Amino acid sequence: MRKSPTKYSDEFKLSVLREYYSSGMSKRKCAKKYGLCNPTLLSSWLSKYGDKTLSLPSEEEYDGMARRSKEEYRDENAALRKRVRELEKALAYSRLETEARDVMIDIAEREYEISIRKKHGAKQ
Repeated sequence: MRKSPTKYSDEFKLSVLREYYSSGMSKRKCAKKYGLCNPTLLSSWLSKYGDKTLSLPSEEEYDGMARRSKEEYRDENAALRKRVRELEKALAYSRLETEARDVMIDIAEREYEISIRKKHGAKQ
């Protein structure tokens, strides 16, 4: 049996978007945190509301950040370092993929004597 679609208030949508922007978490993680059916719902809210309707954090939120303990900062710092390592690894993998593709194209052009890459200045 299918569930009927959940209706979310504008206030809820905006609070989720504020959290998404301020935390820097992924759409998938944010959707999971708030119990949304999937990240595409969050994407549709982003396109509907955009950055314009989101206000800056209140002073209370800034005060809460100032009261954080050193341990919380260490945990956040460790999580950010881990994320940087993950992104660096993904970037290195992407560069390897690009290099492998270039080598494959070079071999194909040499073996089959056809040009695969687009020539600069070619008419479209």
